Amino acid sequence: MDFPLVDGTRGPAVITAGDLRYGRECEYGLLVSADVRLGRRTAVEAEADPIRERFGGLGRDYEREVTDELTLQVGGASGDGVVDARRLGPDEVLSALADPRTRIVHQAAVHGERFVGRADHLLRDDAGRWIVAETKLARSARPHALLQVAAYAEAFAAAGVEVAPFVRLILGDGSHHDTPREDLTEELAQVRERLLEVLDTHIGEVQSAVWGDVRWRACLRCDACRAELAARGDVGLVAGVNASTRRLLLEAGITTMVELADGAGPVAGVDDSRLIAMRSQARLQLIDPTPERPLPYEIHNPAALAALPGPSDGDVFFDFEGDPLWKGATPTDQGLEYLFGSLTAGGEFVPFWAHDREQERAALIGFVDWLRERLERWPDLHVFHYSAYERTALTRIAARHGAYEEEVADLLDGGVFVDLYAAVKSAVRVGSPSYSIKRLEPLYMGADLRDADGVTAGGDSIIEYQRYREAAAAGDHTEAAARLEDLRQYNEYDCLSTLRLRDWLLAHAAVS
Repeated sequence: MDFPLVDGTRGPAVITAGDLRYGRECEYGLLVSADVRLGRRTAVEAEADPIRERFGGLGRDYEREVTDELTLQVGGASGDGVVDARRLGPDEVLSALADPRTRIVHQAAVHGERFVGRADHLLRDDAGRWIVAETKLARSARPHALLQVAAYAEAFAAAGVEVAPFVRLILGDGSHHDTPREDLTEELAQVRERLLEVLDTHIGEVQSAVWGDVRWRACLRCDACRAELAARGDVGLVAGVNASTRRLLLEAGITTMVELADGAGPVAGVDDSRLIAMRSQARLQLIDPTPERPLPYEIHNPAALAALPGPSDGDVFFDFEGDPLWKGATPTDQGLEYLFGSLTAGGEFVPFWAHDREQERAALIGFVDWLRERLERWPDLHVFHYSAYERTALTRIAARHGAYEEEVADLLDGGVFVDLYAAVKSAVRVGSPSYSIKRLEPLYMGADLRDADGVTAGGDSIIEYQRYREAAAAGDHTEAAARLEDLRQYNEYDCLSTLRLRDWLLAHAAVS
């Protein structure tokens, strides 16, 4: 967003495509950004996010690939009919579009009513109309991306450009997603109208945005929201309190974790049983950890723990490591499960590695064969994992390779796989805003609690695997081996954590 000078003073806000997304998701965060631009406050310190940075870099790389490919398709080696508009202003772009020799324009400046931007690609179709297209690394059409490209098309149409009746997203798998503009018109108008209303109202009040103002939606996830949540002990920090529930609590005068924990009366719009659970969750999160009790907890449904299968000598504790950024030989070939990690009840770690599609297929077959052999010896064994990802990924890999689809389905449908996350969520509350397995580990890992150094989180593992691939591609076998060893240790620890969690849950079922 920008605030251009009009007669020596700041004029009304001019929004961008990014503002459309931000305003749609978090009005409070949008207003914080506006206040920074207006000099009303300092910028919020953003948390480092290596995964977001990595995806951003890959997105820019992919946009350049698409640009080069379209340029070659349209202009050939000479580039005839192709305009690189990065240094052109809006009027110069319109002149280029009016030139019958122009077939494609990259990075075209957009200037509409209180709206500016830069469209990735404008493609002239056989009828002489301009298709407005955006390149997105995602493999599906996201609502904010559709609104972005629709806003560009609308601005060009308002400037007199003959625009195609649809807009296009060029997705990360190479596919083209075309959407009729008329299908997006109403939502675009609503989002833009609300966005400008929020900005105009706030700017007219001549003060910075106030946290907790019920007029503005807060996502509770962005840097601006997280900073306020932490500073104020906001009720939005309580696990299970989403943006809509938080709004209901605010309307009832409950703004902090303490107020939620101490409350007793009903809250309009919130089911009584859910309110009881949220109050209990808030109380646990307010308890300071001690060496004797590093993570406060309570068992609220012991029957769910009692329903877990008992131990077997053949039990397996399983965890995938995957790289969603991996790309194969074609644009549609993306994402690789590079490690099927399995820890036996006897303490043996059995890894199945895969660094390409052929190896992924072999890893699937090797893992399933190994598991079926164990089932012959221990028919009562179970494969314990944390979250539904392992089940979903196994099914996806089998379908991708057309291998062992029936065998995988039999294992999953036969109750061999047991999701401990589902057991935790149905039976246990802990004093943490997150129920990731890493946040649960103070309950049961004791002196073996993972070190803060090295690979400690799923995002770290993605970056570490990228470093392995870079080292392998450069022929640095020592560095590549070291990166793989870090990943192996990380995965083995996750499997051990799953084993310890299973034992902890069973122990608490017995005493509850």
